[in-house]
Amino acid sequence: MTDCDKDVRAYHDERVRLTEDQKKKLRDRRDANRDRLRRGLKKNGDPAPVKSVIQGSYAMGTVIQEPKSAYDIDDGVVFTAKSLIGPKGASKTALDARKMVRNAVNDGSFKTDPEIKANCVRVYYDDGPHVDIPVYRSTTDWSGNDKYELASVDWKESDPEGANRWFRVWVTNKTAAGMVHSRELIRLLKAICKNRPSYTTLPSGFVLTVLVQECYQSSDGRLDIELRELIEAIHRRLENNLMVAHPVVFGEWLIDQDTKHRNEKLRELLGRLVETLVALDRPNCTRSETLKAWKKVFSTDFFDQRIADAEEEERRRTAVGVATPAVISAPKSYGYSEESCHDRRNRQP
Repeated sequence: MTDCDKDVRAYHDERVRLTEDQKKKLRDRRDANRDRLRRGLKKNGDPAPVKSVIQGSYAMGTVIQEPKSAYDIDDGVVFTAKSLIGPKGASKTALDARKMVRNAVNDGSFKTDPEIKANCVRVYYDDGPHVDIPVYRSTTDWSGNDKYELASVDWKESDPEGANRWFRVWVTNKTAAGMVHSRELIRLLKAICKNRPSYTTLPSGFVLTVLVQECYQSSDGRLDIELRELIEAIHRRLENNLMVAHPVVFGEWLIDQDTKHRNEKLRELLGRLVETLVALDRPNCTRSETLKAWKKVFSTDFFDQRIADAEEEERRRTAVGVATPAVISAPKSYGYSEESCHDRRNRQP
């Protein structure tokens, strides 16, 4: 397989991974929203939170660039259960707790008022991003351990930091095993899905993350080979089983019988990509042909100039009677590869 590691890596670094400026803007939004919440609670005479818990792709470092800045920041807020007891001794309902948070952040500065959702309060920013605020209450059990409940339709047992811990342990273990591309592969898979707006019912970023966690099993050292192997492995996995269990909450499903159509669409998409990438196995597959395949996989114009340059080089070689060599990878079933560069192992996402 012609080596396009640098090209796929360049696409990731320039078009997929957040820039430092974008990261700073998201941090600023998160911090401003936390300040707004605390000011509003104090102004309304409501209890102060114990802590905030950043969650989701922001916490995991797998946020990707959004063309219209439609970023989703998940930033939970935790109150003690005692602080949510009213003057007559009754606990606030889950809906009352979400209303309390909505009223606190609704300071009149937004064009669209903050909204109460089923599992959070959503704050909309005019330039695209939104902040979701799940609301939790905490208690201490008989052994001194903290227990949490999420304000959903009712209060339900939850763990606001459970998914973050699960993800950190997984990445640490993969890195220790020589597989250092966990975040890159998640971001690239998200980008593949994001670049296909016609696929309107694909699974969430968290489902994609769990599928990468399941299917990323070996390291090659080249990001292009690793991504191809991952696409093939997830496709095989979905052919065998469409359901996806929550990695932290026992008995909860991220994809079940009612939502399996999302993974059916993902399976369809990945099947098409597998067929596209089969062409790379031809011994005479040129660099320009390989780049065209990756252009199709990512559905992007990023590779256009690289394709033109490769075609020009191939014409030049043909004109002087020099065959264009194909760089073939070692014969093995296509699997996953982590960051090829040794100096990237400790790089922060």
